Amino acid sequence: MKGHSSKAIWRAVESKHGARLVDIAREHIRLVKELPDQRAVVQTVAELDPHKDVREIIRARIAQLRDERDAIIQQFEEDNADG
Repeated sequence: MKGHSSKAIWRAVESKHGARLVDIAREHIRLVKELPDQRAVVQTVAELDPHKDVREIIRARIAQLRDERDAIIQQFEEDNADG
């Protein structure tokens, strides 16, 4: 997370966006568990890595989830600054 205050996080979780934040967290965890282990690939032959594309797709989706999560929480960070 990009340094969100705990108050903003809790306000977001308790809002109408709470269920979506839980879904984001669940999907993120599921994707991390599905990531193929990169340690099994010898660094010198990375171009032969059969899972490279899969890892890139999963990491891109995780980045999207993080962006969505941060955008939701940021709304409540701004609410804190206003009042």
